[in-house]
Amino acid sequence: MWCGETEKHTDRRSVPLKTTTLGASVFAATALNAAAFAAAPAALDVPTFTQDVAAILHENCASCHSPGQVAPMSLRTYEEARPWAKSILRAVQEREMPPWDADPGFGPFANDRSLTDQEVETIVRWAGAGAPRGEGEAPDPPPLQEGEWTLGEPDWVLEFDPFEVAADGADQFLQTTVETGFDTDRWISAIEVLPGDRQVVHHFLLWQSNESRTAQESLIGGWAAGANQEPLPEGTGRLLKKGHALIGDFHYHPNGTASTDRTRVGIHFADPEVVEKELVNLWILNAEFEIPAGDPDYGASASHVFPQDGRILGLTPHMHYRGKDMTYTATYPDGHRETLLRVSNYDFNWQTGYEFAEPIEIPAGTRIDVAAHWDNSADNPANPDPTRDVTWGTESTDEMLIGFVDYVVAEGISPKPVSLVLGKLAELAESHPGRVWRVDIEREPGKGPEPSAIHLPLEGPGGWYVQFGNMVLPAPINDIVWDGSRVTAKAMVPGQQMEVEGTVDEATGELDLTLITQQGEGQIKGTPAEKAKAAAVLPAG
Repeated sequence: MWCGETEKHTDRRSVPLKTTTLGASVFAATALNAAAFAAAPAALDVPTFTQDVAAILHENCASCHSPGQVAPMSLRTYEEARPWAKSILRAVQEREMPPWDADPGFGPFANDRSLTDQEVETIVRWAGAGAPRGEGEAPDPPPLQEGEWTLGEPDWVLEFDPFEVAADGADQFLQTTVETGFDTDRWISAIEVLPGDRQVVHHFLLWQSNESRTAQESLIGGWAAGANQEPLPEGTGRLLKKGHALIGDFHYHPNGTASTDRTRVGIHFADPEVVEKELVNLWILNAEFEIPAGDPDYGASASHVFPQDGRILGLTPHMHYRGKDMTYTATYPDGHRETLLRVSNYDFNWQTGYEFAEPIEIPAGTRIDVAAHWDNSADNPANPDPTRDVTWGTESTDEMLIGFVDYVVAEGISPKPVSLVLGKLAELAESHPGRVWRVDIEREPGKGPEPSAIHLPLEGPGGWYVQFGNMVLPAPINDIVWDGSRVTAKAMVPGQQMEVEGTVDEATGELDLTLITQQGEGQIKGTPAEKAKAAAVLPAG
């Protein structure tokens, strides 16, 4: 804890539980012989399906455990649930189901699908007593989904061309651009992704491109296993600008069987009159870690300082197979701290977003710290290779540290156009003095130079940080070797690997770099971060 600061942990839980998630779940496949169950409760206070259990299953499980959904069995009726009673008992006792990884005491979250201790006890006692049906009729289960779209018929459907996914080998990646043809700005109120083959689509992201279509500008939406597919919060929307294209960003993970994926995306538009705030998706990330082979508890962190007053609506932790835990902590301008979310048992199979029942107010100057740990040991059953040092990467067998934050600004509709790179530059300069440079680059012809930040540490990986819309994303820099004032490295920029060679002027500290790609060479110059604190204005447009 920093000097002069006090830590505050607020228990925000106060609202009823609610489930709206769509996620895959697998109970242990142990079907029980119906004759093994008693036909009636052994005592009057034994829970029954009709009076006690059905309501719990309908509220917390039926969204996945219904015909046509992702779960392997339906649990809507007594006849469907009874054969799985012992599996249900084990799953709820061990808190495997319903999937909800947030530690108790945080929130409350509007989409909390976890069971209370009382609900767990009810199911355990019911199954232990022979899973009795009970008298009378059970409450009606939720209506079955009509049609293939969970959110209803969309206003616009993107149909991507079929893509052949190999049975084996490395992960496959695809980016494809779609022209919208819109002559006016449009507000998006909901997005629903229908993967053609959920077994091989690791995740899908839908980006808005910049005007020249040379890079991503902002995130529109996406899909991953276990992710919610819901309308955006009331009064909010994602802004789709006229003249900008959409980029479908696919990540495929082969599963041993060749497959053809035909992903579709349904988009719902909002009336501009009802949109009060742009819902911004912020990525708080760290790409400069290296997890040692066999390390059971390696940690790293990332942070972001909000330049404007705002409100946080939701948080989504993201790591890969070695992910162990993640914590979000807010440090407010007056110095007090509050833990917003802690996930002590992170599960890569469930990309859960945690939506606050009431937004978290964040004054300008609030810093959000995201701390994470990985288990790269042989004791982690999900670890693809405990003998390997692991860095940031897009493959499922690489790792990531991203704390997603959905927020809105308090004043106006959209964030003011400021350079978030300068905040990252100051953060890196404080933690890595003498090893961070500001480099101004022109990413779009005619738009003028924009600041970027390059970090070249003496040991371990570095990064090249560039702003995309409301996000600062890094290109990982690996294999960094310093020889006096000379440096060589490899930068993983989108679509290619770039060789980097450079020198530092010992008198001025300026960095001269040569970038070598398949297309040729280019030179850039970097100013030490300590000298580059002047404000930067983003190009218009």
